[in-house]
Amino acid sequence: MSGPPFDALVEAIELRLRDGTVAETDLPPTLSETSFVSSNLELPQRCPNQHCRAPLRNSEVEEENQKLHTRCTGSGGEVHKETVDLETCRYFDLEWPTVLEAVTTKIDQELDYYDSQSLPSSVHGVTQAGLRVSIIGGRNPEREATQVYVHALRENQPTMLLVPDGEIDAYLETQSLFTTGSLVYTVPLSMLTDDQEYLEKPVRAMKQIQTLEADLAQEQLDADSHKVVGRIHSNPRYMLTELNHMRLLRTNKELPQSSGTRLEEVGYAAFSTLTPSYPDAGGEDNRGEELPDLLFKITDIAPDPDNKYSTVGGIVDTKSGDEANFGDEETEGKHTEYLSRARRHLDTEYLSHIFVVNEIDGQQEIAFFDKMADSYNSNENMVVWYVDALAMLLEVALTVNLRNELQLVGGDFQKLFYPFFVTEAYKQTSVSGITRKVGQSQEDYDEKYLERPHLHVITTDVVEARIRNFIDSPSEVKQDLAEYFRETSVLADGY
Repeated sequence: MSGPPFDALVEAIELRLRDGTVAETDLPPTLSETSFVSSNLELPQRCPNQHCRAPLRNSEVEEENQKLHTRCTGSGGEVHKETVDLETCRYFDLEWPTVLEAVTTKIDQELDYYDSQSLPSSVHGVTQAGLRVSIIGGRNPEREATQVYVHALRENQPTMLLVPDGEIDAYLETQSLFTTGSLVYTVPLSMLTDDQEYLEKPVRAMKQIQTLEADLAQEQLDADSHKVVGRIHSNPRYMLTELNHMRLLRTNKELPQSSGTRLEEVGYAAFSTLTPSYPDAGGEDNRGEELPDLLFKITDIAPDPDNKYSTVGGIVDTKSGDEANFGDEETEGKHTEYLSRARRHLDTEYLSHIFVVNEIDGQQEIAFFDKMADSYNSNENMVVWYVDALAMLLEVALTVNLRNELQLVGGDFQKLFYPFFVTEAYKQTSVSGITRKVGQSQEDYDEKYLERPHLHVITTDVVEARIRNFIDSPSEVKQDLAEYFRETSVLADGY
């Protein structure tokens, strides 16, 4: 035959995954005598008489006449015999390597290997280009689809998922919960019978996106970077999970105390989502001098008719311990060098010395700020970001309707968080007086903190209040759009 009979093949796949085997009476005729199926006899274990169905005592195959003779003792104790055509005991299975080869050839790819361990509910193959082809069915295909989505995200593996025909929307709704983006392309099995353009072009586009992301990531990140980076690339919202659980992972000893790599990588992803970041800051330079974990820049905020937004440079140091130990942090050498290098090379009007922390012990950030104070210029400050506060800001940035609402107000999303890094702008907000909770010495802490305007401690309370106040502010952008959508006067026509 010139090509696989895909109509019949789709029918057989759905039967096989649902029932485990395909009876001869159900096998599409065009599939018989092809390489897509193999047959075998499965002799019954119970009486073929529908009114009996008792366990068989014995059975005998008569090859010459292709008959099966059975003998059993019924429920009443009487012995009876039955004779049936041997072909009724013949069942067919699919030759999955051949099936998957036909499917991958249809999308212009070549099968590398296949995995049938999840049969009878699903089967999977991987092409030489790294695309995973998953075919699901079984009695609970939604559950099987969920496992495919999880696998794709966990392994960061592009996947084409073939599902039973029916409500494709149901599968896409489930897929949306996993935010797989371009990582998984879900199609009904019947699509195999259509023009291959419907399969080949989306799969090619999916692969192009993955290759582009991988190339960019390779340029930006070390080859030994933590696996969490791959997950964030395929699912940006995964960084929220990491940020919200970072302290728990550390406390539960899931992360070694000596390693701060994970928070560095997630912090890089977080700040890069908000504003342009420099990925090569961490580690040491070619002279062996220690570098901060991350550098970023806030520039070109628009609209800015009054020219009130300065360019801002950020030097980020992540503190991945359960509590940031500012008491042991050296100022001379390490942090003064950070500032000195940034002044020489960042070319910004304002400079922010930033720490990302899980928690702070006592009032240590105030003591550390006092040690650093003489090292800061008038256009410089120290900003301490709590991890959960950064996660809250990211949640808004990654939620389309919330981000759109904020951009309707300000025009540029960076206007929302710009004051956190610029002291003069921070003073003008209503959140600059919000302090973090420190316990019994709260009054003493509040007094000391407010006496140090160039120290900003950003908590979830600060971020939430800033967002709410920002949304409530006057909106020139909204007014412009309201005018655009206002019903036009008849007299205005043509003007």
